[in-house]
Amino acid sequence: MEVEGVDVQPCGGTHVRATGEIGRVRVGKIEKKGRHNRRVNVLFDE
Repeated sequence: MEVEGVDVQPCGGTHVRATGEIGRVRVGKIEKKGRHNRRVNVLFDE
């Protein structure tokens, strides 16, 4: 299903040149947002 004017891309808008710039990540909370959708919270370790 598509809703006109709503972007369904999982992009938060922040980009890096290489994945090595990110460092360690871990999955925080996973929430059900409908039958086929999930919200995945990603945490960045220092």
